[in-house]
Amino acid sequence: MANYKTHTGFNLFFMLPALVGFGYYFFQPSEKALIIFTATFTYATLFMNPDLDLVHKIKLFSLRGFITLPFRGYSKIFKHRGISHSFLLGSFTRIIWLSSILFLLSFIFSFSENIFSFYKHFKTYFIYALIGICLADWSHLLLDVRKTK
Repeated sequence: MANYKTHTGFNLFFMLPALVGFGYYFFQPSEKALIIFTATFTYATLFMNPDLDLVHKIKLFSLRGFITLPFRGYSKIFKHRGISHSFLLGSFTRIIWLSSILFLLSFIFSFSENIFSFYKHFKTYFIYALIGICLADWSHLLLDVRKTK
């Protein structure tokens, strides 16, 4: 099993350039879509990876601890190397977890209608963001599988 620095280096310095090059060559996305993909891939690598089930061990009063704050409850519910390391369900558990927090906040502050119109207007970018999160997670899991063999 690889450590955090190994996962980060592999994802950011090998997989991200390879995936951006592949996506640009085969799909010709807009510059904004590539920026969204790159940003979400980077965020997912650094702060929303399959090892978030261990986030309760990170110091809360640090940059990494603060940014992973929404996942403190997640780490209490999901056990390490469990569903969060599932190839199909792991990414979606974290996406659903973060989305439910955002929807809860939108209803509390009464801007839920704006969120749905925002989604409709920027649907393509949301798709690139989801792809970025999933590919970052799958790259992480690929390295885990490779290191355990």
